[in-house]
Amino acid sequence: MTDQNHLVDNPARYYEVLGRVMSALRETHALNGAAHLDWWPGNGGRTWEIEWQGGPFPAEAAARLLGAPDTRAYDGEAAHAVSGLIAPGRGDSTRAYLVVLDVPVTLRALDPIGTHQALATLTL
Repeated sequence: MTDQNHLVDNPARYYEVLGRVMSALRETHALNGAAHLDWWPGNGGRTWEIEWQGGPFPAEAAARLLGAPDTRAYDGEAAHAVSGLIAPGRGDSTRAYLVVLDVPVTLRALDPIGTHQALATLTL
């Protein structure tokens, strides 16, 4: 693996990844019930770090983006935003890792409550 800085070496591709992931998160409603969404370049411009408070667990959001069969159907731009360009990475209970166009993306939730609980609080 080469040690490259995507932000410096290929800024257009690096920002394309952020745009695609953010668009897919919005269009799939993967972060419904979450608050305080933030993102920043990580690891010296080699990754994107995306973080939110409350809402779904990172693995649930990643499953939405990866098109897991247990997610509800959606249409629009999201199906194409990351389709064929995204791959799962390793994960744990607090983070999910994806690779989009060869750029690692970390999804992290602070105090997540899970998708079902977040949706339940939205319908009250």
